[in-house]
Amino acid sequence: MFDLDRWREIWASIASNKLRAILSGFTISLALFVFIVLFGMGNGLQNGFQKEFFQAGAMNMYVFGTRTSESYAGYQKGRSIVLENEDLDYILENYSNQIKYISGEYDQQMMVKVGGESGTYSVKGVNASYIEMVNNQLDKGRFLSDEDLKQQTKSVVLGRMVIEDLMKGQDPIGKYINIGTGMYEIVGIFSSKTNDDREERMIYVPLTTLQTIYGTWDLPTITIAPKDGISTKDLGKFSDDLRSDLKSRHKVSPTDPSGIRIWDSSQQMSDTNAFFFVLTIIVFVIGGGSLVAGVVSIGNIMVFSVKERTKEIGIRKALGATPYKIITLIMQEAVVITLLFGVIGILLATLLVENINEGLADYFIYDPGVSTVSLVMACVILFVAGFLAGFLPARYAAKIKPIDALRDDK
Repeated sequence: MFDLDRWREIWASIASNKLRAILSGFTISLALFVFIVLFGMGNGLQNGFQKEFFQAGAMNMYVFGTRTSESYAGYQKGRSIVLENEDLDYILENYSNQIKYISGEYDQQMMVKVGGESGTYSVKGVNASYIEMVNNQLDKGRFLSDEDLKQQTKSVVLGRMVIEDLMKGQDPIGKYINIGTGMYEIVGIFSSKTNDDREERMIYVPLTTLQTIYGTWDLPTITIAPKDGISTKDLGKFSDDLRSDLKSRHKVSPTDPSGIRIWDSSQQMSDTNAFFFVLTIIVFVIGGGSLVAGVVSIGNIMVFSVKERTKEIGIRKALGATPYKIITLIMQEAVVITLLFGVIGILLATLLVENINEGLADYFIYDPGVSTVSLVMACVILFVAGFLAGFLPARYAAKIKPIDALRDDK
């Protein structure tokens, strides 16, 4: 393998047919270049899709009651199902191993006043973990705490736009704001990570406080953030099991599509995963097809090389060269050509993919790139491709008989 004379022979063979070697090697370079660029762009597209559509809260489940559409257990259809605090406790008790965060939600449109400024805003009662479940960030102060819910305090967290509307840039922390008929202390300010004005005009108060004011334990919505790393299949099963249990609790027919509704992203995630799986298959088909063409091209080169060197091979065998030495010589030459041009294609593609970030965000492509593992796999594929390209010509060369080679006039 490290015989200097053999390496000189290989380079001399390549140099004597430069154009043919370059054209065939170009096919390998192009195949790897196309494969890596497409693979990198596919990764960028997947990153962009996740960044734009699957941000914080993308895996959340939203549980709510609706009117039944079927009669069941002595109840007429059209009965309104309303979830309550007991349902939230039931979910926590029976599904705690699948839940990361959970929060009940109860909201009302209420008049809000600060000094001479006023406006109507959506005031939402939530649990302390709610900030972890949505695509918002705390800019100043703190969010609601478990103690706030336990003591039913009149603490409030305001969206950024509420501050701009009513307080004209003043520092609101510690000040009081009139909501409905009560005074609330401002303990925090939040903003939307996506600059959603509607979200930033929201006001959060302790769920128990708002329920007490309105004299109800109703929960129009229960939001659940599943455990990290949950699969699409497990998320769908979690949703189905929970829906079945809640229907049983509220005497809703198991076949009723209404009554208890749960929205989750399992179907969307399945569709997305299917799309990117198909995209990956397409990339491999295109790259694999190009690589096969390159292997065939280099195989043809080696066939011609063997035919041109028939007498040389015959003389080698007459002087004692074994079939093994002939095979390794031909295959080594094929591997060298494949690796040389393949590495060129890999390097050019990697440079392009790693430096093409700007301007692609408009096409939902973020941070396109290829992992080190993928590059190592590409090199392994190159080696195998070179091996295959030289195998058949090498076998042909090993079978050449010295007497026939010396009689060859070509």
